[in-house]
Amino acid sequence: MLDTIPSSILTHSATLRICTGVDVWENPSFQDVPLSRICVQPTHSTVMTKDNTEVGLNSTAFVDARLSVPAGYDFQAAQDTSEANGSPLHLIYNGRDYVVLLVDALCDDTGTYHHAELGLV
Repeated sequence: MLDTIPSSILTHSATLRICTGVDVWENPSFQDVPLSRICVQPTHSTVMTKDNTEVGLNSTAFVDARLSVPAGYDFQAAQDTSEANGSPLHLIYNGRDYVVLLVDALCDDTGTYHHAELGLV
């Protein structure tokens, strides 16, 4: 079984923005979810999104299933809800507005949810 992500690197806080709908002028409204005890790391990698598009990521946010707040949050459901309501999921970190393109929920060797990785552009 994998250990949790070391708490010494879970020092960042951010705000997850989930689209709740768009008005007649296509302006989205958002529900904000504060996140704490996460780790945001810069990265320069090219990945495939769920719609088979190749994109370059600017950063990756690591969210531990037990130590991060809120614990055990379902980021995939949040992404699906946001996109269904008309705008992608956003992450506000250090005053910068990132779009969350990828949500990977990773499990340990026993199949228990271990952490999520959010691919950001």
